[in-house]
Amino acid sequence: MQSLDLTFLRGRTVTCAVSGGGDSVALLHLLRENKETLSIDLRAAHFHHGLRETADRDEAFVRDLCAQWGIELDVGRGDTLAYAGAEGLSVEEAARKLRYDFLLRREGLIALAHHGDDQVETVLLNLLRGTGLRGLCAMERQSGRLVRPLLSVSRAEIEAYLAAHDLPRCLDETNDEDDALRNRLRHHVIPLLKQENPALTETVGRMTALLQADDALLQAEAEALLKKAETDGGYDCCVLRASPYCRRAVRILLDRLEKPSMAHVDAVCGLMEDLSGTKTVDLPGMRAVREYGILSVRSHRKTSIPAPVSVRADGAGHIFWNGWEIRWADICGELTVRGRQPGDEIRLPGGTRTVKKLLIDRKLPKECRDGIPIVLLDGTVLAVGDAVCICKNIHIKERDI
Repeated sequence: MQSLDLTFLRGRTVTCAVSGGGDSVALLHLLRENKETLSIDLRAAHFHHGLRETADRDEAFVRDLCAQWGIELDVGRGDTLAYAGAEGLSVEEAARKLRYDFLLRREGLIALAHHGDDQVETVLLNLLRGTGLRGLCAMERQSGRLVRPLLSVSRAEIEAYLAAHDLPRCLDETNDEDDALRNRLRHHVIPLLKQENPALTETVGRMTALLQADDALLQAEAEALLKKAETDGGYDCCVLRASPYCRRAVRILLDRLEKPSMAHVDAVCGLMEDLSGTKTVDLPGMRAVREYGILSVRSHRKTSIPAPVSVRADGAGHIFWNGWEIRWADICGELTVRGRQPGDEIRLPGGTRTVKKLLIDRKLPKECRDGIPIVLLDGTVLAVGDAVCICKNIHIKERDI
């Protein structure tokens, strides 16, 4: 471990996530030993999930260790079970989200103690659950502000390092249980694979490094495709589906999801099979919409529309409504501005038309239609946004307010 290349950390503020287990203790010690050489501002962070009876013990251990080593420590706490229930997550997912949310509020780089054997487990987990190239790439040494300096190191090397430096640690008793899939792989499957290939950790490490390089090239192609397909309101479906990078481009659009799955990507790609009319797919926290050959991914929460506004018009005046300015002159009566309602109609020279049909003909996205101002005088529709107005004394324009 002493020969690890840590130069990518040089001159940075580095917060080491410390659970109290052997891996994180070894990482913290390694960073402390190289602190002066690398000119890093070293700090530590510990998160108390409130799950295990020994969690208080682990927190106390980390506090004592950091105090002895003169390292500044931040401690966070969370009610993982309550959070999992409120968000509909598994306990493992909830714990991970709370932990990472806490860590990423810290300054600079966040050093995690994932090592080479963790990488093997992650590859196998993703393979069993069903994955593409991205899943086989598993973890990267650096992803944004998250860094994993020990990713090329085996568990055996870490154990040797702990013994050589006589380092203390806390033992997580849950690691010995077989209730979690990761633990079953660690205890039963990986030992069998290592009988066939004793260098399994190194072999998987080389594989993931090669795949990550390929993945980066494909990712660049998909990013370029999205830029090419970008248009007003979203992305041109014809451009997207004509490219072999379509599926990967969709995955990029969905990366705002907490954990996008293959099923999510399949569902959105399915929207582009038929470009007629409008079709939507609801996703966690968002909605994918295909309208008139344009694909967009939008927030799932419904946009609130302001209440109707009514004034007594007597001559000239103006009002603002939902980002629109409505001006009038030489008008008398009860003037109302509101969102559309079922059955709204406007009388045109060629006959009466529904507001719904007018907005569809404008190819306006469905989710925007309720925010278009409908202007009425004494209950009669005179204008629909800035598209149709049958009164020359009324002027409507969209503007920032």
